[in-house]
Amino acid sequence: MKKIFIAVVLLLVLGAGCFAQERASRIDSLMRTLAERGQFNGSVLVAEQGTVAFEGGFGKADKEHNIEFTASTPCYLASLTKQFTAMAVMMLMERHKLSYDDPLSKYFSAFPPYARSVTIRHLLNHVSGVPEYVSLGLEHPGLTNAEVLRALVKQDSLGFPPGSKFEYSNSNYVLLALIIEQVSGESYRDFIENNIFRPLGMDHSFVADGSPRTQPLRARGYTRFGDLDDYNLATVGEGGIYSTVQDMFTWDQALYTEKLVHTSTLGEAFTRPKLADGSKSGYGFGWGLADVDGETVTSHAGRYGGFNTYIKRFPRERNSVIFLTNHGFKSMGAIGNALISILNDKPFVLPKRSIAELLYKIYSSDGMAPALQRYRSLKTGNDTTYDFKESELNELGYEFLGLKQTSEAIEVLKLNAEEYPASSNVYDGLGEAYMDHGDNELAIRNYKRSLELDPGNTNAAAMLKKLHAQ
Repeated sequence: MKKIFIAVVLLLVLGAGCFAQERASRIDSLMRTLAERGQFNGSVLVAEQGTVAFEGGFGKADKEHNIEFTASTPCYLASLTKQFTAMAVMMLMERHKLSYDDPLSKYFSAFPPYARSVTIRHLLNHVSGVPEYVSLGLEHPGLTNAEVLRALVKQDSLGFPPGSKFEYSNSNYVLLALIIEQVSGESYRDFIENNIFRPLGMDHSFVADGSPRTQPLRARGYTRFGDLDDYNLATVGEGGIYSTVQDMFTWDQALYTEKLVHTSTLGEAFTRPKLADGSKSGYGFGWGLADVDGETVTSHAGRYGGFNTYIKRFPRERNSVIFLTNHGFKSMGAIGNALISILNDKPFVLPKRSIAELLYKIYSSDGMAPALQRYRSLKTGNDTTYDFKESELNELGYEFLGLKQTSEAIEVLKLNAEEYPASSNVYDGLGEAYMDHGDNELAIRNYKRSLELDPGNTNAAAMLKKLHAQ
């Protein structure tokens, strides 16, 4: 009987191993296909039951220096940084250096009186009402936390009463980074590296805060059309960290332990907060939270410049999906869903290919006429592998506008208007292209058409006023 039991156990173990190998093979096949189709450039790690099932790098981390992307290539995390900022706050709370109920006014006396009603917890949960610094027009290369703070204290009111609703704002986590520095007596960079990266052995992770230091080889950011679009800010807290998929897996696994904070502290961070009206938000402390099949799944995505990042954790199974990319792709959510489907032995659909990126490649080698001809041919042939949404041609048109190639932008945006004649947005874009080209008559005509289709289009109305057409 004992031998039979052992044999059954062995069969189960071997069977599980075979299924795991099959899943790893499917993941490898998916990622190679995406890389060959030009839909993925970066690194990916998938973990199953706390063990790495697949890891790898695809494409170039740095095209100029011909550096390949690997699982140990540091990549800018963008908003995935927020989970580390939140952890630093939790660590300082456990050390009795701060309280979640501390008001903003305790740390920044220059704020108007409304700062007395904003707490650290509000900042962590993105329910503070503090405005998004990007919307204040602050973004520029080398932007610092000090600049953000100076702009925020000049705001005479909050966007809404603290705790009344969720509204994602990078300003919240810039303020948290400044609080971390005040109460710890260390720079944000030093606190994160000394208290999280080094203790966990995250040897390829670092904070890029603009200070002089030797940085390891890292990924450079590129637009979806291949032009350099690298990280160039000096703010920290809301972003600023570079890491690798291997280090992020180390971080992921540490969250199942008490290496950094107690389990009860982490439990609160992974609990959906209650808003003033009794409803619950889907954002904890640096993590998006969702109830899936009876468990709380934690995730976050990040995007800045050419970087797109993603982590999703399924604590019950201890499964994780992590990927870091350095191209401005649009199909990251679809890729994440495909990887999760493979983990769950389910079918998946390949993300659609970008028609805009294909047209840009054809234009770069053969010119605009062949590019537009290819678009019409594929669209007429009903090629379902490509994404023909209005936004594709719109983004390509604005890529040309950014490159000061207004004639090319007009050709692309004219095609968009032909394809989507009922859209206000396409005429708005075409109006801008004509205005940049110096053809005010056609700019006015298109802005008027945009306003006819959407009387609430404030941009079109403003442009017509600027062009003295109203």
